[in-house]
Amino acid sequence: MNDILSPALSESDLAFESALRPTTLAEFVGQDNVSKQLGLLLKAASLQNRAPDHILLAGPPGLGKTTLAMIVASEIGSGLRITSGPTIQHAGDLAAILSSLSAGEVLFIDEIHRMARPAEELLYLAMEDFRVDVMVGKGVGASSISLDLEPFTLVGATTRSGMLPNPLRDRFGYTANLEFYGHEDLATVLVRAAKQLALAAET
Repeated sequence: MNDILSPALSESDLAFESALRPTTLAEFVGQDNVSKQLGLLLKAASLQNRAPDHILLAGPPGLGKTTLAMIVASEIGSGLRITSGPTIQHAGDLAAILSSLSAGEVLFIDEIHRMARPAEELLYLAMEDFRVDVMVGKGVGASSISLDLEPFTLVGATTRSGMLPNPLRDRFGYTANLEFYGHEDLATVLVRAAKQLALAAET
């Protein structure tokens, strides 16, 4: 079940969008090289019985970054958490999300380049060792507590990959640079959407 932490759309809007979105890499139109590489990445993780490597999706708005994150979760039969960089203003905000993830769950952070620096730095350890260090208390009495996390896959999306610091970018196992769609791909997307809408209207 998908868990949207910071919804911008109503439930009816989300249901409408979900009806139009592809749910597998085979259904996804365009970005052929990205789809192929993601397929290999997910297959390797399945064969090794581990969570897939963290994935960074970079490119202008409207190219399918959110859809690809949903497909990754669907392909591995996992839950999906959705949030965005601007909503994560403190390290504690991110720690709360990470510590609540189930084993194998996918965390999608849209606009990851807009995440606050303290949260960003906490993410380094989480991505690398599935662990976070949380400060408890204030002032001279403050202490750091280490929390183990369940293995998870982070899918980050950015329209400005150049704004990501190298330590964060280097922790992604695969970076996909999405390209604009050609006329044929756009036509295929429109035909598929029309068919999906027709089916939805009949049911």
